[in-house]
Amino acid sequence: MATAMASQVMKIKSVRVTRGTVVSSSTTPRGLGCSGLKGRQQGGGFSKFTVRAIQSDKQTFQVIQPLNGDPFIGSLETPVTSSPLVAWYLSNLPAYRTAVNPLLRGIEVGLAHGFLLVGPFVKAGPLRDTPYAGAAGSLAAGGLVTILSICLTIYGIASFNEGEESTAPSLTLTGRKKVPDQLQTAEGWAKFTGGFFFGGISGVTWAYFLLYVLNLPYYFK
Repeated sequence: MATAMASQVMKIKSVRVTRGTVVSSSTTPRGLGCSGLKGRQQGGGFSKFTVRAIQSDKQTFQVIQPLNGDPFIGSLETPVTSSPLVAWYLSNLPAYRTAVNPLLRGIEVGLAHGFLLVGPFVKAGPLRDTPYAGAAGSLAAGGLVTILSICLTIYGIASFNEGEESTAPSLTLTGRKKVPDQLQTAEGWAKFTGGFFFGGISGVTWAYFLLYVLNLPYYFK
């Protein structure tokens, strides 16, 4: 009886308690680098180990960087936004020509929108297969210009207060002083909105005149 109990006890795996952790003496530690952990015990417990990332000696070229090397500006320099061609194109858009009167900038934007809106309404409108497609499309384009002008007016009332200075920055990114953009004022935004409405209606009228009054041989009518 005693011999059977002794043999049964010998078959049970011995267990050692180390620093509050139960470790089986018949098993091998598993996980990251288990071969390095095996047999490395100091003072009855496993030694500490550190995993470190190896930094490559090869220098990489960063394509996207913070604007002017300053991450606090909140903008990035990319091959697209920093190329001279893109910078030249953006600087010539009416929204960024701060030296031009907001009224003239609004007229320019309105002319482009009004002239281009007639075609989609004529070719995709509900009366596209009738003799009134040109007139209906032009009226629809004029209606959209009016709606957009109302939206611009609402935005100006909600964003700017009468008599306040321009909210645009007076310094460039390089620290050079400049005149704040007058478009970012209540008066300047009102001029821009009025110019947009006038230019949009003029663009619609000009497109209708070229297509259906002069009857020029355009591909679509």
